[in-house]
Amino acid sequence: MIKFEGSYFNYENLQILEDMNLEIGEGEFVAVLGLNGTGKTSMFKLMNGLLLPTKGKVEVDGVDTKDEDKIWEVRRNVGIVFQNPESQIVGTTVEEDVAFGLENLGVPRPEMIERIKEALEFVGLDRFKNMEPHRLSGGQKQLLCVADILSMRPKYIVMDEPTSMMDPMSRETILKMLVKLHGIGHTIIFSTHLVDEIVFAQRIIYLRNGKVAFDGRPVDVVEMIRDEFGSSEFVDFQMDLFKKGIIDRLFDVEELAERLVKFCR
Repeated sequence: MIKFEGSYFNYENLQILEDMNLEIGEGEFVAVLGLNGTGKTSMFKLMNGLLLPTKGKVEVDGVDTKDEDKIWEVRRNVGIVFQNPESQIVGTTVEEDVAFGLENLGVPRPEMIERIKEALEFVGLDRFKNMEPHRLSGGQKQLLCVADILSMRPKYIVMDEPTSMMDPMSRETILKMLVKLHGIGHTIIFSTHLVDEIVFAQRIIYLRNGKVAFDGRPVDVVEMIRDEFGSSEFVDFQMDLFKKGIIDRLFDVEELAERLVKFCR
């Protein structure tokens, strides 16, 4: 469990996060929604000790992120993929990039080879293992960063606006990857400022001005965020179906189509 307890974070004299109290349990699929500058990235960095709370505390599976003796335990459990994949890629080939983190963890070579193979196959980049990372597309670079994290086998996978610089096809690929990762048992936490993307999550944490303004189901936040985020035809359509009792939650396109086919039979 990742737990924020009365957590504040200030950068110099600027207050970024204020009195954050929440828990994210194992196996959850959470979207952190908020406009730029609302503290999403700072919240994620607090989760694995890249930042420390100015006041209060953050715990990962009972370990305080301020405990210097256990910070690497925290970081093994919480893997973060940041918004810009370029800032995380360090290897001269795809395979070497995945190996970098494993080498830092001291993983034995035979196990390292198996983990690299497994991670690249999972994200669909195994055929590019000898390619230079700069030759990958934007979506493929993001998938490489996912492979980097997967190879280290974290319990919690955190992605900071993973689709913000993507074309529609790459966005869909990344979001389906998150669904796939959740399906095999990972806790998924990702941030977004796009209303369409909240349909993939089971829980929404909505940040406004550094505070948790809402924490609950996607269907319960749509009306609340309309003024700030605008409307989405896809989400509005689903809300109409929800109000009529045809669906009981929000779905991605494929799941919604399946539900409607079953409903019409």
